[in-house]
Amino acid sequence: MPLTLSLAAPGSHCRFLRCTTRLPHVSQLQLYVPNSRASTQARLQCLDTLRHYPHASFTTHQRPQSGLTGSQLYTPPQDTEGRSRSHAPANGSPEFNIGDWASILSTQMSEGFAQAAEKEGENVTGDSAGSTHGPSRRTRKRQRSSQPAMVLDHIYDGSRNLYCSSLESVDSLKHDHSYVNPAIRQHGGILRVVHPPENIRSPMDGPVSLYTILARQLSGLTMPPRTKTPFTRQEIMLLQSKGYSEADVHSWCQCLIDPSSDHASAVFSHHHCRTPLFLLLLFLRRKRIRTSALGRVMRHLGVRLRAEPIVWSSLTVLIIRLLRHARLVWPEAMPWITSLFCTEATRLYREGKEADSSSSTFQAVLTRFCNSLLVLISLPTSEHPMIAGSYQEKAQFVVLQFMASCEPALIVTRHGFRGAIRTQLTHPKTTKEKEWGMLKGPSWPPWKENRNAMDEDKGYMFGASRASRLLHRLFEAGYAGREWEKIAEVYAGWDTDLSPTVQTRTHMPPDNNAHGSENKARLWGARIRTTRTRREAWACFLAYEESGTGASSLVYQAMFEKLHYPEITAQQSGHGDPSSSEFIASNAKNPLPGDMKEVLSDPTSPLHLVYLSEPVPSYIQLYERMWRNRLRPKKRLLAFLLETLPDFETCLHLLEATQGRFGGGVSRLLHGIPLDKRDRALIPNFFMTSFIRCLCRFGRFGDSPPDEPLRIARAYHEERLKHDRTYLIEYAYHLLMTLQLTYRPPWTAYMQKLLYGYGKQKSAASQYTAMCKIFDRMTQKDVGPDDDQFKLLCTVVRYTARTIYNGRLPAELANRILPSARSLLRTTFHNLVGANVDSSVVRPSGFEMETLPPHAPGPDVLQAYVRALGFLRDYEGLYSFSIWLTTYHKEIMVRANAQHGGPQLLYNTLVALRAALEGELDSSQIHDGAPEEIAELVKAQVNGVKEWKWPSEKHVKSYVVGRLTEEDRKSVLS
Repeated sequence: MPLTLSLAAPGSHCRFLRCTTRLPHVSQLQLYVPNSRASTQARLQCLDTLRHYPHASFTTHQRPQSGLTGSQLYTPPQDTEGRSRSHAPANGSPEFNIGDWASILSTQMSEGFAQAAEKEGENVTGDSAGSTHGPSRRTRKRQRSSQPAMVLDHIYDGSRNLYCSSLESVDSLKHDHSYVNPAIRQHGGILRVVHPPENIRSPMDGPVSLYTILARQLSGLTMPPRTKTPFTRQEIMLLQSKGYSEADVHSWCQCLIDPSSDHASAVFSHHHCRTPLFLLLLFLRRKRIRTSALGRVMRHLGVRLRAEPIVWSSLTVLIIRLLRHARLVWPEAMPWITSLFCTEATRLYREGKEADSSSSTFQAVLTRFCNSLLVLISLPTSEHPMIAGSYQEKAQFVVLQFMASCEPALIVTRHGFRGAIRTQLTHPKTTKEKEWGMLKGPSWPPWKENRNAMDEDKGYMFGASRASRLLHRLFEAGYAGREWEKIAEVYAGWDTDLSPTVQTRTHMPPDNNAHGSENKARLWGARIRTTRTRREAWACFLAYEESGTGASSLVYQAMFEKLHYPEITAQQSGHGDPSSSEFIASNAKNPLPGDMKEVLSDPTSPLHLVYLSEPVPSYIQLYERMWRNRLRPKKRLLAFLLETLPDFETCLHLLEATQGRFGGGVSRLLHGIPLDKRDRALIPNFFMTSFIRCLCRFGRFGDSPPDEPLRIARAYHEERLKHDRTYLIEYAYHLLMTLQLTYRPPWTAYMQKLLYGYGKQKSAASQYTAMCKIFDRMTQKDVGPDDDQFKLLCTVVRYTARTIYNGRLPAELANRILPSARSLLRTTFHNLVGANVDSSVVRPSGFEMETLPPHAPGPDVLQAYVRALGFLRDYEGLYSFSIWLTTYHKEIMVRANAQHGGPQLLYNTLVALRAALEGELDSSQIHDGAPEEIAELVKAQVNGVKEWKWPSEKHVKSYVVGRLTEEDRKSVLS
């Protein structure tokens, strides 16, 4: 009888092996551990008969090592208390030795095989004893920690803090679910949540792989005495089989532990085929990388993906991490990232259709991810979130176009609709939306008032904004309106009772999982923000209090914003008589309510005033009302109050009353208690920014800016914090230097104080030196400057250069500052905008690659850079800038048109460029200017742009005296 049939025959002593003898998969044998001596002996005799079948071939995962038996290859796993988890024999019978299986089968058992054997033994024994079943092999594999997390967990020095925390990290606030398959659901569609137990063994105990090799080397380099770990023979053979060497592994280790993302990303500059993809994914797991490093990674991907395909799981992780870094440092790259995704997803989709295997399953996974991608794109960026809305919109259009191109087209779910609506709410009003806004009357609610007979046919559909139209598409798709949609409709221009509101730019939360009372508070906060005047906002606030909804920080914050931002007259905003031609012409260039933070003054006619049962309070009166209603501010309201309260004593009262917020972090900051990693993780970045801004707002410098962080003496800290204003600046500098802040707004707050709040003791040389030290500290912490910080640097350099050329600094100091300032400005500007190019890489002939978009700073930043170079008399730098300016003039004009007054500032930049070349920027220090050849080259560059024109001498003279007009701008920019 054949072996398989004999094992499966009824009554056979070997029948217990029938489910595991489907050759050649005998490596998956599941062992049975009997609970009696008789059954054990019977089964051993049965197994011994297997030797008489010469044609039975058994394979295992690994070859046996010489000199080792099966029993020596297996170590029973330990539980959390160190006890062995191997089973004790029942009824005093000798314990069954799993190593006997290896000797009987003449093969070596891998550790995974031994674990599977032990698992089956637990299950069968449990059945006989009445106990519960143990986890299956698939369950154990799913619960095991991911291999990338295992690699990072073998970094034992401070480099581990460069990366997002995993499940095992001490300072982790978020769990690592990268090993959980989100598509696995229980019966009824409920998502299965997997909690990995502590006794799951590490992947390091498995077979040798690139992950384990890298983990062992990282462990040796980061754990004292920090020596290189020698490679084993198996590791060397594996590396050679994949085309790698030991030097490659060492370069990978440096990539992961180097604190500078610029230096670490050098491994992706050349030899792209010699870098494994998982290393790139690990590198993108860093909390923050610089723009230049992100550009190097993206160029590497553009070349790599042409040479080798990428699997779906790696593609999704790659896109998610690229988008996260783009939101932080490079919003212009979002369309490029989504184009990369759509290209690879199209290839995978077509391959799945051709193979016709699980195509419906992949389509469902693809639909889910594309809708999640729309939400991820809509998340606010770190810098200028409203202006970045144009890049987010373009990126979403790429994804939507891909979804429509699939056959059948992919469905846009509720989450996808919400992501698109969030992006549309960040845009300013279009021409048609502005016209509808001008038709709204001065009373409240702002119902439409016709200016002439042509306006009578303009109804609801004419006034529906882009976000409102998307909401209609969501309803037409069959999705019912929920609280989130109601709040979005209020910001889009219509209240829940279909009365009009003011269409307002905002950033909606990605999804609303709040409870009922918080939903009502968000809705009332939206109603207050979508008003035009403080009187209208206060009437809405009183209606909120009368509605019986409990006091909420969300509603109070909306009202505090209306009271804090300045009030402008109707003439300043272009609001007045809607029938006047001056009103229409003014609104063509001025923002309407909803597109600006400022509030309008009350209407002049008493017929248009909204009724109030109480007068509009002042800022402090509303603050006192909040405490009378027993509302303790939290989160964003707490940060907003800390930035806007009028005096420091009130700020101290606020901090003392909210010491328990953020896990006691407010108390630690107030009392000068050092923050450990967990305390720092509990304090959000926006509150840390507000706290440092508060210190800088009320503090003042002493004789000179601090050079080193002070040592906090807790015995005197509270007293000095209350009465010593110079101590506030020193404390702010101490927090910046000691907390390892990578979030840039706190640094910006201190730089602004350094530039504008130095007082009578201000010295250009000391300002410049202190600013350079700040930039050096940021570089050490791998934090690249943003647009606002570069503008502040340009301003400091301009002040310093003007002081030097006026002869108010010693010649020796001037000769040392001028060359360093020129080099610093050029290098910083190149790092700011030059991440999209890499001149060190020579592409093969005939190779075409979609170019990366440049980072285009705002026109005010460009003007500050031109003026700084002009005062430094760096004419070569001006020529280099003109080349960059004209090369990317389309992107620069798009960026200028995205902000109010942007075209005027861009025109000022061109006029400042000519004034700097002619030496006329400073009316008190007129000099010869640039050589004629450089001036002609720059002029030719500007005239080469179709939409631009070289400014005239009249424009230069008007610019110097500050009298440029709108007509002058139109003559230069078409």
